[in-house]
Parts: sequence; structure tokens; C-alpha cells
Amino acid sequence: MNPSEPLKAAELLARNLRRLREERGMAIDDLARLTGIGTARLEAIEASSTQAYLDEVSLIAVGLGMRIAALFAAE
Repeated sequence: MNPSEPLKAAELLARNLRRLREERGMAIDDLARLTGIGTARLEAIEASSTQAYLDEVSLIAVGLGMRIAALFAAE
């Protein structure tokens, strides 16, 4: 990846999702229970191997206790 190129939305989501989940001390199974999204699906989203649906992103944000925008914030 070229550092001067912006990350794609799926990559930003993957990076932030993992970081924010881990900062909260949550296992992927914990987030799966809170969101109703399967563990395998969450793992694929975190790996950026699949794109998340908007409804899933909304559920993830609620499960993490934050706004959707935080999942796409570039740091």
C-alpha cells in the first residue's frame, strides 16, 4: 500500500474495527453476541476479505457503543 493513497472503506473499517474492539477488551465472539453477526462474518470484515453491508456496520457501531463515523475515521 502506498502511504500517500487513502485507504479503501473496507480497509479502514477492518483496521478500525479490530483496533476499537481490542481497545474495549472484546473478543470477536463478544461482538458477535452483541450484534447478531456471525463470528466468521465479523472475522472476514476485520480481515477486509469481504465488504460489510450498511446494516452490519450500524450493528457493529452500536455493539461497540460508538457512531458509525468512528469506524471509518482515518488516523
